[in-house]
Amino acid sequence: MEVHTLDNFHDDFETGRWMVRKFILPNASDYLWDIENITWAQTVLIDAFGANRFFDEASQMIANSIYLFQKGFFDTAFYSLRQSIELSIGTLYLTANPEKMIEWKKLEPGFESGKMADFLRKHEPVFKEIRAKIPAFFDNIRTVQRKTNKYVHKQGYSSFYTTQRYSWSDHREDKVYLNIVSDFEEILNVAIGAVAMYRLAIDPLPIILMDEELMMRSGDFLTRPYSEEFVDKYIGLENIELYKQTNIYQEFKESIMSHEKQNEAVFNIIHWQIIDRCKFEDITKQMHLLSYTDRLAVVIMMTSTKILQVYIEGCFHYTSDVKATHSDTVIGTSYYEDFFANRGNNNFNVPFKDGSYISRIKICDKFSYIETNTFLDDSEIAILNYIAKIFEESYIKQEKELKNWLEEHKKRI
Repeated sequence: MEVHTLDNFHDDFETGRWMVRKFILPNASDYLWDIENITWAQTVLIDAFGANRFFDEASQMIANSIYLFQKGFFDTAFYSLRQSIELSIGTLYLTANPEKMIEWKKLEPGFESGKMADFLRKHEPVFKEIRAKIPAFFDNIRTVQRKTNKYVHKQGYSSFYTTQRYSWSDHREDKVYLNIVSDFEEILNVAIGAVAMYRLAIDPLPIILMDEELMMRSGDFLTRPYSEEFVDKYIGLENIELYKQTNIYQEFKESIMSHEKQNEAVFNIIHWQIIDRCKFEDITKQMHLLSYTDRLAVVIMMTSTKILQVYIEGCFHYTSDVKATHSDTVIGTSYYEDFFANRGNNNFNVPFKDGSYISRIKICDKFSYIETNTFLDDSEIAILNYIAKIFEESYIKQEKELKNWLEEHKKRI
């Protein structure tokens, strides 16, 4: 008996006995790019942070379906799309019932998709309200799921691989082929929209941050907004306008609108960690909006125009209006600790990358690293050491005040 290797199997399915017809999906790359809207829309809510992994997995299932479909394995492609929707329902259920996570991990029964969806419809207030606002959207998901099941459960000859092989004419074969492609693209579009909408039942930030007025008042969230094109294509702009009427959206909007609007220079620091020295006056006007690391980075950058980049504590990376001589960016304390390990007490003007130099200052046992395009002179080094001294004194003072306050109020806490 012939031993089948992976290469043998490949030949069998490409040209041999078990050959399957491949499907052409001209917009496959566009779909894959669109899915990234979901993966970039990570939630920042502590009690729902685990949902990020579920939505990443749902996105992976959609990507898998696109690959499998083009390889010809259309029934498994349809199944992957169904899984993406069911997985999204599952994470909403587990977010609403965190105590169930232990049972879920132990593979206990009770996590059937229909059962979880029924719970959400009846008992989860956010999901109930969203569903009530845009019922047609969710009805369409259900309609498409029923069509998906016909392929998954092999109901009807059109769901058979052999139908194309047994077709009596090229005309009939092409008709079956085109119907499958049409059904797949329809279900693919609905699945992407469904997962994107289920994500919005966690929090509305992917939509909130689409609004420039709200974005300019927001913090540096992990969440990235959906693009308008993505929303229009997969959810519908009219559906999003209805979504904006929900309590979850309105409450987030009200909270963010209560914050001071950032000017462009401060916005770029908070959101992109870009410090433009030419806009120092604008930065000083809203210095109170900056975090500790933001402020330290700004003060360091203002020391000299020689400074290209700053790594606060080796982890928080800031760039300036002066471009670095290289594009290699390394984040992580251990890298810089190892780099300076054999440098003795030499903390300034150490040759680094492509003609640049790196220096460091110490604040409360933690180093911040400063990259320059040339040597810092003695006066600049003195200023950096003074900055380290002032920030350390301020930090110690605040720590002491906090400890005293906690001691005074510990009986009330």
